[in-house]
Amino acid sequence: MPELPNSCGGYLIRNFAKASLIDLVAIYLGQTHPALLPKDLGGVDTLRQAHIPAEFKRSLLQTVGRECGQEALLSIGQGISHVTYDPIWHNALRSENPAVLFGKWRRFEVFSHSKNRLEIDFSDGNKARFKRYSTGDGIPTAAENLFICGLIIGLLEGIGCRGLWCEMAAQGGRVLRIRDKRCFWLPDGPASLVTGEWTIGWRAHADPEGMGTTDEALLPLDLPPIGDQSLAALVKKVTELLMRDVARQWKTGDLASALGLSSRTLQRRLGETGLSFSHLVRLVRISKACRLLKSGDTPLTVIGFCAGFSDSAHFSRDFRASVGLTPSEFRAVQ
Repeated sequence: MPELPNSCGGYLIRNFAKASLIDLVAIYLGQTHPALLPKDLGGVDTLRQAHIPAEFKRSLLQTVGRECGQEALLSIGQGISHVTYDPIWHNALRSENPAVLFGKWRRFEVFSHSKNRLEIDFSDGNKARFKRYSTGDGIPTAAENLFICGLIIGLLEGIGCRGLWCEMAAQGGRVLRIRDKRCFWLPDGPASLVTGEWTIGWRAHADPEGMGTTDEALLPLDLPPIGDQSLAALVKKVTELLMRDVARQWKTGDLASALGLSSRTLQRRLGETGLSFSHLVRLVRISKACRLLKSGDTPLTVIGFCAGFSDSAHFSRDFRASVGLTPSEFRAVQ
């Protein structure tokens, strides 16, 4: 079994893995193969240590594949709901639909400066094509590819996709269905599979649990008084929609459609209040960021992602413009 470096918490980590994903593997092993749990894994506090060296994750996954079978690597992602203490996965599972989920995945790769990335082609409404690649030296391993494939399947099911299937190419031009009717199946000899590319489809999608509720991690919004009751009600509806999923990259058309309005009508009516769509989005994002900065030791990159900013520079710039302090300075005075 791989050993976790003693100095992991002090690493200058440039090639890293999320510690919550190691928790996910540990949960699976604890339920199915407890003898394979690394003895030193209990020393990792994943609430305080967000990242661990990627090599440890890579070695652990290779061990799982070798000792438990390749289907185990795909099955690990089925437990994603057990690690929603991590704000990344909590926000991923609040996604209204696959398009929103995929947008968050792409944005998180930017925030995390991940070297191993996932190209997503979502041009068909009920299926998407995925391709793993690396921005650095080397390529993702077969074990890592299968793990990420299973994680995407778990996330899609978690946001309400039903009748889900997955196909992966095999050497020689064949295409194999490796997931159907909630079962995983892989042929003997994983080398025969092209694990870096796959297609996932689903029969239908229903709204995930929790999407009808406001995000609980928000401070009360400080809105100016609006005399016109109909306009005040509109602004209330807009902010409530934004609060359902602050981590989402909201577009005017998304909100307008949810309200039964055209984008032009929504912008015009908001303009009558002296507010704009971008102002309300920024207000909700800053509120979320302030709440997370006050609540503990969550890394700034995670806070920026969960608050819906496109990247760390955007987060720092907008936060300082709105609050008068950088996120680090704000946290220091709390």
